[in-house]
This record gives sequence, C-alpha cells and structure tokens, in this order.
Amino acid sequence: MKKLMVASFAAFTMSGSAAAYAEELGWRNSSYEHGEEEMGTRNWKDWDVTIGIGGEYGPVSPGVDKTEFDAFPYVDIEYKDRYFLNFERGLGAYLLRSEDEPEYALGVAVGYAEGRKESDARAELDGLGDIDGAAEVVLFAEGEIGFFEVEFEVAKAFGDHDGFTAELSAGVDAPVTDRLFVGVAPFIAYADDKYTQNFYGVSASQAANSATYSQYDAGGGLESYGIELEANYRITQNWSAMTFVSYTRLLGDAKDSPIVDNEGFFSAGVGFAYTF
Repeated sequence: MKKLMVASFAAFTMSGSAAAYAEELGWRNSSYEHGEEEMGTRNWKDWDVTIGIGGEYGPVSPGVDKTEFDAFPYVDIEYKDRYFLNFERGLGAYLLRSEDEPEYALGVAVGYAEGRKESDARAELDGLGDIDGAAEVVLFAEGEIGFFEVEFEVAKAFGDHDGFTAELSAGVDAPVTDRLFVGVAPFIAYADDKYTQNFYGVSASQAANSATYSQYDAGGGLESYGIELEANYRITQNWSAMTFVSYTRLLGDAKDSPIVDNEGFFSAGVGFAYTF
C-alpha cells in the first residue's frame, strides 16, 4: 500500500506548478544559486535529489479487514531532467518531456510490484498463501496545464503475480499560502484477470487449504475508483512535510470477492523530505 504515499511524495516534490511557484517566491534551492557549483567531478545543477522518510496506514491488501502501518525510506533522484530513480516507478527515463506550458511527459521504467503475506492477516487470508513481489515494467504519460494535472499509467508485472494494470487520475494541486500546497485527484483503475485472480480470487488448491473460503474465479475489468487528498508544507527551502488521505472503492469481481470485507476503505500517510 505504500505506493500511494510514495506517489504523493513525488507529486509534490517534483510538481512543476509547485516548483515554479516556489521559484517565483525566491525559494530557489541553494545548490543551484551558483550554476557552476560542482559535486565531485559532476555538475550539481544536472541533479535533483530528494530523500525522506514516510509512513502509511491502510489495509494489508485491498478490501481486507486488517490494517497495518508501514514506515519506509524515500529516495527520488533525477539526472538532466531525463533519467530517474525513485520509489514510485523505479529506474527509468523520460522518452519525451516538455516543461513549457502545457507541460507533458512520456516515460518508461522498471520497478517493483508489492505482493502480500498471509502472515499479515492469518484469519482474513486463511489458506491463500503469499503473493511474492515482482518486477514490473511501467509506461506512463503526464500532462499539466496551470494547476490541473492528468496522469495515465500502465504496468505489466513479471513473476508471482504477472498481471496487467492501468490507472487514470486527474486533479489539481495549488498553493494555499507561500508554504502550503494542497491537491485533490480522483482516480480509476483497471486490472486484468491474472491480477484480480491473484489478489481477489481463490483457486482450487487455496480453497482446499482454507477453512474459510470456497473456490472463486475473479475476472478482469475495472478494479476500483477513488479520490486522494494531499497537502505539502514547506518547512524551509529544503525541508518539507506532507500528508495524504485516500478513499478507494472496489468494483466488479474485486468487490464481489469472498476475501473482501470492505468494499470501500481509507488509507492515510505522513512523511518528511529534504531536497538538496
């Protein structure tokens, strides 16, 4: 579930509108005030580096009536506005990118798709076993006009849950004061039958191992929709704090799964980051 928190970090630490507004206010990063300043043998102005720590509270798996709190480090490194390494998408590159309004970007990355452990919710996931994490390839497109943003992402996992997913979100993030930025973004998600069967289905062998569930075949389709509210507060020109709350409601075969106790559920998180 911590991907939500990481995406929220990235949305504000790298947001074009937020960065442009901060620059107008004179909140330029001290590392860039001298364009020729170097870090070792590399020109520091070619790098954007943000590190931090965050925590997220939410269900151990979508719709499961068992919650957990996860703490995790956050790293977001970008080189020459083209190559990046971050916790949201992994290691990747922008294939196309424009910082002139309307801003847009198209990119590809290799990342990590989280799995699920039966031990995190023994009663709720009785007999279902673990879903191992997997490598995934992500293709994404982003667009921004003023404070309005839209993002579309498709991902294909390879491994224990080799499913295909897609998500579309659109929203706004805007300054409330010279330090506080807020955002709201509705979203809708799709998942194919491999993904839904892994996370919401019950195979014949799982049903045989479980004292709770009968076999259930989950098909692909729209998986969920929801809305996320975010806030970012700039403590100093380098330090920032952020928080988010998200509501997700399951759809289709995901909603009808016997594993699902809560068709609609909340997640929330908080974090701190330092931008060099």
